[in-house]
This record gives sequence, C-alpha cells and structure tokens, in this order.
Amino acid sequence: MLRIAEAGLSIAIWIAVLAFGGTSPPFFFITQVIILGLGVVLLSANLRTPLAAVRFPLLAPLSLIALVLLQILPFPAFPGLRVGSLRYAFAGHTGYTLSVAPYQTVSHLLLLVTYLTAFYLVLFVCESRDAKKRLVYALIALGGFEAFYGLLQYLTGWQQIFAYVKKYYVEDATGTYINRNHFAGLLEMVLPFTLALGLRLAGKLRRAAQRSEAKVRSILSAAELLPLVCLLFLAVVIFTALVFSRSRMGILSALASLIVVLALAGNSSLPKRTRVVVAALFFLGIIGIVAWVGSDPVITRFEILGQEYTQTGQNRISIWRDTLKLIRQHPLLGTGLGTFSVAYTSVQTAFLKQLVDHAHCDYLEVVSELGVPGGILVFGSIFWILARAVRRYREAEDRFDAAVCLGCIGSIAAILMHSLADFNLYIPANALVFVVTLALAWMGS
Repeated sequence: MLRIAEAGLSIAIWIAVLAFGGTSPPFFFITQVIILGLGVVLLSANLRTPLAAVRFPLLAPLSLIALVLLQILPFPAFPGLRVGSLRYAFAGHTGYTLSVAPYQTVSHLLLLVTYLTAFYLVLFVCESRDAKKRLVYALIALGGFEAFYGLLQYLTGWQQIFAYVKKYYVEDATGTYINRNHFAGLLEMVLPFTLALGLRLAGKLRRAAQRSEAKVRSILSAAELLPLVCLLFLAVVIFTALVFSRSRMGILSALASLIVVLALAGNSSLPKRTRVVVAALFFLGIIGIVAWVGSDPVITRFEILGQEYTQTGQNRISIWRDTLKLIRQHPLLGTGLGTFSVAYTSVQTAFLKQLVDHAHCDYLEVVSELGVPGGILVFGSIFWILARAVRRYREAEDRFDAAVCLGCIGSIAAILMHSLADFNLYIPANALVFVVTLALAWMGS
C-alpha cells in the first residue's frame, strides 16, 4: 500500500507541474483526486506501524483549518452589523460570513486540505529511506525536465507548452508554466537538492581517494563519479534555465539559497577544498553556457529594475501599499482565504482598468486573507520547521539524510525570499512542491 501511495504522490506532483503549474483547475483536479484518494485509503487501511512511528504535527494545521471554517461560517445578521458578505437567507432570516467571497474561500479550503494531505502522505511513505530517496530524485527529475523544456523554448523559439501556443512571456523560458516567475519558483526549490546531493557524493569521492595511494585512478574508477557528474550537469542546466526565465527575483532567490547551502555545508565534515571545487565547477558551467547563449536580455531585465520600483509609478509597491490598507481594515480574521482579488477592489488605487488578482507578495496576501494571527500561524510554522531543519542538519549522522535536510533548507529559503515579491505559494503546483519539501524537512527534524 505504501508503494502505491509513493507512486501516486509522485504522479500527482508531476501532473500538477506539467499541467500549466496547476493553474488549470480541470487538470489540477486530477492531482487533488489522487492525493485526497490516497489519504482516505491510507486512513481506512489503519496502518498502525507508520502511525506509531511518525510524529504528526496537528496543532498548526488544525488551527488553520478552524480559522478558514470560521471565515465561511454563517453568522446571524444584527442591526447595523455587516461582517462580510451576504451569504444566506432562510425563513425570512439573513446572515453574513467573515469571508467577503465565501465561494472562493471554500475552493481554497479544498486546496488547503489537499496540501495538508500531501504533507501527511510524505510523512507516511518516506519513513523508508529508499522511499525518501525515490521521492527526492523524482523532484530532481521533474526539475530537470522543466529546465530542459524551458531551454528548448528559449534557444529554438518554439514557444509552446505541449500543444498550447504561449501568449505571454514568449521570449523567455517558462517550461510548462505560463508565468516565468513561477517557472523560476519551481527550479529554485529543486536546485538546492541537486547541489546538496552533489556535495554529498563529492565528499564520498574524496574519502575514497584518501584511502587509496593512486588517488587519480581511484577517483576515475569510483562509483560516485558518474552520479556526481550527472548531478552537477543537471544543477548547471537548472540554474541556466532559471537565468533565461529572466525572473529577477527567481535568480536572486536561487543565488541566496545556494549561498545558504554552501555556507551550511562548511559547518559539516565536508572539507573547504571539496566545496570550493564543486562550487567552481558549477558556476563555471553556468558562466560558460550563459556567455555562449548571450546574457544581454537578462542584464536588460535588471537594468530596468529601478524604473519599475518607483514610488510614483503603478507597480508592485502601489499594490503593496493598497494591501496594507486592506490589512488595516481586516486585521484579526482577514477577508477570507482566496478572496484577495475580490477584497482588493475596495482599496485599489493602481491598475484601475485591470483585475489585480494577487498582491505579488505572499506575506501580505496571506495576512490580508487570514488576518495577522493567521499570517503568524502560517509563516511562523514555516520558519519554525526551517529552524528545526537547520539544527537537525548539524546533528545528523546519516549523510544522505543530512543532504536531504540541507536541500530542504535551501529550497525553503529560496521560496521564502521569492515570496517577498511574488505569489508562488498561490500557484498550486509550486505550493504542493513546497509542502512536500516542508514535510521532508519535518521528517529530518
């Protein structure tokens, strides 16, 4: 049963990513059916051994679900009181909900339940070290496929997502995503795993060479050499594809996560020389490919950064300023999960002729929808898992578990930084991959 759950989870993640990043509801519905179905089957099967072995975090997830349920709970209408939006009318009585758009909140509640189910599925199936390894390599393979697909788009001009002809970002690498920033979001979550596992193999290769008098011969004949070369090559391809997505925050977030990975690796038993060699090979490969293809379009994107983020223009800063007004209006319980596009119109001062469906900052959007306490609950839990993962990495004895933990740290750090200026956590496929990463980090902590 656990092998079926493991395969189903990997398939669900691949479907979500390949189908426009999960932004197409009919396709993502398949992912939801698989994950929720596996959750029901595992619960009904009453697998007592894994249940006894796994520590399940319950307080934060249940509190979050309770908060969202409170937002869609109908309240009686009192004279002069209007909590949210008109929700029901029965036998001459009317009532209101905290959510300004209950239908959107219910839809996002289903997404939330899907993510939490995936979190617990990872805890179930990855109790086995082999299952954890297969899941991690499934994520790496997915990132590699997306990177190659994106480079194919960029280098050949074949701007299609399978049979769909792209209408936006037709000069950028986007893989199977519509938006280049969300494509970059996926790659920056996968990249730290490739580098962390590559560092692990480099360490094993170095130790094997030290035990032999013929060091060069022992390195060339070592079983770790080919997997190390493949991982480094894949890491170079992933980062190169991320660069040619031309997502500025994606590039910066990926670089920051790599710095975190290399810095933490320096606190382990991995020698400095090994880290330097791996990092040098990685960055030399990237520089070579970027120089060969041409870096002018990427540099141009960074050159116009100052023009886009002015105080007077209509840009992300304008949206952030309006979102802060929205938070001040609903500080405790928010406007309702998934209701930003509806609630924002009440404070909108920028892009008046357009629909602003996201705040382009996950922190502000989550707080506006769930309130300040809800935002603290969500991001406090994420930072808590990150802190525990850092501590666990420093204490880990198993080198593979340590490498996975290091990859999780880099992945979480990347998306947390990217969330400052984008909404990757509202893209279903990226949110799903992020939740899987959090579960892997929790298992190692």
